[in-house]
Amino acid sequence: MTERILYLTSHLQQNPKDFSTRRGLVALVNKRRRLLNYLFTEDVDRYQSLVKSLGIRHKAPGRVQSRAEKYAKFNSKKKS
Repeated sequence: MTERILYLTSHLQQNPKDFSTRRGLVALVNKRRRLLNYLFTEDVDRYQSLVKSLGIRHKAPGRVQSRAEKYAKFNSKKKS
């Protein structure tokens, strides 16, 4: 999958108006991202070795913040 992504990336650099290929490339990148997210949840060591061997950047999925954590940095404007 990564080889195909690299091939399509080089193709799009030569043919910047090929929008159907761009759509396919985005779909492939998203599919790879979803698979890597799944692998991260199942086996972190395999995930890290795979990302390193492929030579790609991938941000591991973070946990969802609670409402209190998300808005803790803002001052409360609520009047009591």
